[in-house]
Amino acid sequence: MAQLPIRSLTLYKQGIGYFERRGTIDAAEISLVVPRESTNDVLKSLNVIVHQGGQVLSVDYETPEDKAQILSSLPVKLADRSSLVDLLVSLRGSTVTLHLDGDATAQGRLIGVEASLDPATHPPAVLLQQDANLQVVPLVQVRGLMLHDERAATDIGFFLDVSRTEQTRTTLTVRLSDGPHDLGIAYTASSPTWRVSYRLVGDGQNRAHLVGWGLFDNCLDEDLDNVALTLMSGRPVSFEYDLSQARVPPRPHVSDDPTALENMSGNPLMAESLSAISHELRTPLTSIRGYANLLERDVAGALSEQQREMVGMMRQNADRMNALLNDLLDMMRLKDRGFELAPFLYRTGPLGDLKVSGSYFLPILMGNAEPEFLIYEVAAPVSVRRGQSAMVPIINATLEYQQLCVYNGAKMPNHPLLVWHLQNTIGVALEQGPVTVADSARYLGEGIVRFTGVGDDIDIPYALEFAILVSQDTQYQPRQLWQVVFDSTTHQAQVRWSHVTEHRYRLKSRVNRPIDVLIEHRDPSRGEYEGMPAPTLQASVHTRWSVAVPANGEATFTVREREIHTSGEDIRSWNIDYITGLQSAGVISEPVATLLQRLASETQRISTAQQQIAALQEEYRQLLALQEQLRKNLSALGGSEREVVIRDRVLDDLETSENRRRTIESTLIDLDRQIKQGQADQHQLVDEIFRQTS
Repeated sequence: MAQLPIRSLTLYKQGIGYFERRGTIDAAEISLVVPRESTNDVLKSLNVIVHQGGQVLSVDYETPEDKAQILSSLPVKLADRSSLVDLLVSLRGSTVTLHLDGDATAQGRLIGVEASLDPATHPPAVLLQQDANLQVVPLVQVRGLMLHDERAATDIGFFLDVSRTEQTRTTLTVRLSDGPHDLGIAYTASSPTWRVSYRLVGDGQNRAHLVGWGLFDNCLDEDLDNVALTLMSGRPVSFEYDLSQARVPPRPHVSDDPTALENMSGNPLMAESLSAISHELRTPLTSIRGYANLLERDVAGALSEQQREMVGMMRQNADRMNALLNDLLDMMRLKDRGFELAPFLYRTGPLGDLKVSGSYFLPILMGNAEPEFLIYEVAAPVSVRRGQSAMVPIINATLEYQQLCVYNGAKMPNHPLLVWHLQNTIGVALEQGPVTVADSARYLGEGIVRFTGVGDDIDIPYALEFAILVSQDTQYQPRQLWQVVFDSTTHQAQVRWSHVTEHRYRLKSRVNRPIDVLIEHRDPSRGEYEGMPAPTLQASVHTRWSVAVPANGEATFTVREREIHTSGEDIRSWNIDYITGLQSAGVISEPVATLLQRLASETQRISTAQQQIAALQEEYRQLLALQEQLRKNLSALGGSEREVVIRDRVLDDLETSENRRRTIESTLIDLDRQIKQGQADQHQLVDEIFRQTS
C-alpha cells in the first residue's frame, strides 16, 4: 500500500514536527509508515480528515513490542544454526509425520530429540510414540516433516512473520469505506530541531543587509517533494505518552484473611515482625496524641503561645507517624508485585502528573514576542531527498546599525570589542544563532544573535579592537557611617555603613583618531552607583558610560559602587566615644547626641552599681560563712580562764562581722534603689530620644 505524500511540514525548536499529508485514493485502506520511536506521538496526535468520500472505519497498527521478547514468549523457538532440532523440541507432544530416506515415513506423537555427549558413537535420534510403541529414528535420516497439529503450524508461521518484521518502523493502516476519497492525514512526530544561521553585510553607510537561513534535516524514510515548510520559534508543550504498548494494570490480591500479612514477600516471619512493630509503635503514639490533646485544651493549665505551638507540632507529627503506619499496613495487604508505589501514596499538584523539566523551556525573556512574530514561513516549496539536509531562506531585510566600541572586562579583558548595534525592525522575532559579519569589501568577524523580539535592540560583538589597551583595578574604600535610623517600634537604632568600591579603568589608544569607548559595567546586585555621570545606556543588568579617548592618547574612568550594610543596635549599649563618633560623622543631631550621652552616663552608673552589688553580695556570703564558723568555735570553748579570753575575742570578731553585715545590707538596699531610679531615668531618656527622632 502506498502512503499519501507530505504536503506541509511545520518544525518546532524542541524537536517535534507537524506533518500534513493529503491525496486522492480509490481504495479501502492506505498505510502510514512511521519510525518506531514516533509511534506514541503519532497515536497521540493522528487526525484523519476525509475531505470528500466515505468515512473512516478504523486505524490498525502493529504493536511495537520488542522482537526478542515476542519470540521468547512463543512455544516455538528456533535458533539460526540448529533450527531442525529446535523445531522438533518445540513440537513435543504434537502428532507429526517424518519423511525419511528412501521415501520411508514415520508417524507418531513427538517425544523429543535424544542427544548423546558422544555424537560419533551415539548420533542424535528422534523419539516417536505410536499407540504403545516407541520408535527411534536417527536424525540424519529425517528429510522432511508434516504437521498434523494446526495450532503448531500457526505458531511456526507467526514465529517466521515476527522474525521477518523490521523493528525500526511501525505501519498504521487506515481503513475506509469503499469508493474514492480525498483524504488528509495530520500528526506530530519527533524531528531534529531546526537551526538558524545569519549573514549581516554592511554598506559602509550604517545600513546592513540581514539574511537568515533555516537549516533542517530530512530524517524520514521518504523524499520531501514540493513541501510547504514552516519553521516555528515557539515552544508548545509536548510530551511523551505511552499508547502503543499493551498493558494489563495490576490488581490487588485479596485472601480469606483480611490482613493478609503472611502474603507479603511470601515470608510470614516478615509480616509478623512488621505487625508487631506497628503495634509497639501505636501504643506510645496513642499516649502522645492523648496527652497532646489534653495540653491543647489547657487541662494542665494555660499555655503560652510558644508552648501551644510546640504541642501542636508534637501532635501533628504523631498523627503523621500514625498515617505512615497505616500506609505500611496497606502496602502489606497488596500482594501484587507490579506496584512500585501504592496508588494512595501519589500526590498530584496543580499540573497533575505532568512534570516538565526546567531544561525543557529555556529561560528566555523576549520582548514583543507574540505568537505571530515566531513564525517563519518559507516562501517556495522545498524538495529534500531522504537522509539529506537543506538550508532555506527565512529572513531577507535591511537594517540600520551603529558601530560601537565596548569594553566589558568580565567578557573580554584587556581590549574592547567592536560591536554592531541594531534594532529588530523586520517584523518577526530573531531566533538565536550564529551570524557572519562583513562589509562590502571584506569579512569582519562572527558573533551570536540572541533571542530578540520585534522592536528590541541587539548588540553583535564581532571583533577585538587591538589598538586600544584597557587595564582595570579595583579598590575598596574604608567603610563610613552613612545613616542612623531610630526605630520606635523595636526601640533599636538601625546603623547603616557605606562601603564604596572603585573600579578604575585606564584606556591607552594607538588609534590615529579620537574614539569613544563605552565602559560596560554589570549593575551591583545589592548596591547602587555613587557620584557617576549620566550613563549613555542603561539596560536591565548593565550600564554603559561613554569615555572619550584622544588619538594616540590615554583616558581614565572610575565606576563607584556603594553598598549599604545595616546593623540593629541597642542605643543603651552605646558609650560616649561611639556617640561622639556618630555626631562627628553628622548622622545624629546635637540635641540627640546630648540625650544619648546622658543615656550613656546613666547606663554607666547603673553598670557600676550592679558591679558593686555583685562584689558586696560575694562579701556578704563570705561574712555569713565566717559567722557560722565563729558560732561553732564558741560552742566548742569551755570555762577555763584561757578559754574565756578566747571567747571574748571570738565575740568581738562576731560583733564586727555582724556590724559589717548590716552595713552591706543597707548599702545593697541603697544601690538597688539607685539602679531602679537609674533604669527609670534610662527609660525616660530612651523614650525622649525616639520621640525626637521619629
